[in-house]
Amino acid sequence: MAKIKDIASDLFNLAKGVGLSKEATGAQQEFSLDKFTGKIQERNSLARANRFVVKIAPPEWAKGQSETVNDLMFFCDAVNLPGASIVPVDIKKQGYGTFDRRASNIIPEEVTVSVMLDSAGRNLSFFHQWLANIVNMNAQYGEDGSVNGATTGEVFYRDHYLSPKIEIEVYDTGARLTNKVTCFDVWPSQVSPVTLGWSQNDEFARVQVNFQLRYFTENNADVSIGSDPRELSAFEQILRIGQAAKALKSSFKTPNNVGDVINVVSNGQTFLKALGGKI
Repeated sequence: MAKIKDIASDLFNLAKGVGLSKEATGAQQEFSLDKFTGKIQERNSLARANRFVVKIAPPEWAKGQSETVNDLMFFCDAVNLPGASIVPVDIKKQGYGTFDRRASNIIPEEVTVSVMLDSAGRNLSFFHQWLANIVNMNAQYGEDGSVNGATTGEVFYRDHYLSPKIEIEVYDTGARLTNKVTCFDVWPSQVSPVTLGWSQNDEFARVQVNFQLRYFTENNADVSIGSDPRELSAFEQILRIGQAAKALKSSFKTPNNVGDVINVVSNGQTFLKALGGKI
């Protein structure tokens, strides 16, 4: 009878998980789940790829278009943080024998920005104008085919088309600035073609712009100090616009019944709420 009781007790404990866990040792201790999650929490969780703002400083030729340039931060929906490549060189110490490979130069990688196009055409026009103010390729600017005095094919001075900087600000889930990458002496080397299609009913038109840069710096913010998210009004506005666009995406189709109409009205109310408007 006692043996049956002991067996029943063991089965009860197994069902509760008692006696199954073993103390982690060796490699298990180094790669434990608790240690992994603890290290992530120490660094304020993992970085989200969708919480960023891109700020482009206007070049010299676009000083009168500062509003258009500043508004680009609301239309930049994708960007890559810059990298860099070190150029190696092979050296023979005594002029013969095996090569000794060393560093000779460093080249920053280009930054690619994806920009949503507005229906007024200002965003696309701005980048086309920027290209024309680097190398004049279009004879329609000016009666003599010149842009600011440059004839077709003429290259402008560097100070004319350089943007002083592009700032890429990265935020955490609490809307606190965690990292800022600043690219200096920036200019666009390529503006991609824009693809349009009759089947792209629920998509926005976009253009990809590749920027060359001289160098970049990186500044990490200590979020433990506690920056006030209320100061980040621009970032919050972008988040609200993103929420509003997501809410309206399903309303692009023409309503066919009462249910569709209710859905459009509901999404319109969500749009107003996201932008801070009153219903």
